[in-house]
Amino acid sequence: MKITLKVVLCGALLTAMGGLAFAGFAKPEDAIRYRQAVMTVIGQHFGRLAAVVKGQPPYDTNEVEHNAAVLRTMADLAWEAVMVPGSDKGDTTLNALAMKEKDNFMAVAQQFESAVQKLEQTAKTGDIEAVKVQFGEVAKSCKACHSTYRK
Repeated sequence: MKITLKVVLCGALLTAMGGLAFAGFAKPEDAIRYRQAVMTVIGQHFGRLAAVVKGQPPYDTNEVEHNAAVLRTMADLAWEAVMVPGSDKGDTTLNALAMKEKDNFMAVAQQFESAVQKLEQTAKTGDIEAVKVQFGEVAKSCKACHSTYRK
């Protein structure tokens, strides 16, 4: 069921974006919309985990595993839409510095992916204290990127 949900979620996102992930981005605006859609899904599921970490709602292993799995699925999707020329202009919060510092940006993105992967593994243990610690590591990786590469 979890795998089916992931496939449906990814399929819906890609369909909504008109298949842009496979066709490339015809315009910078397409890359911006794709990136924003991915980040919206990440934000929704990260927010659900944040609530659990704070104790509202009560810890549910299945829900934590599900949300961590969605994060892991989405974690590397946004980056292909970052280096599209012109996608740092217009309706976006991407700082142009990301393109100028591509290697540094991608290193920070990789730290996020690694932290999310570890969160997914930690969620499978059912240990809420360990999940809280790793959730904090993911949050740090988000902040590291946003403080430098987000307007």
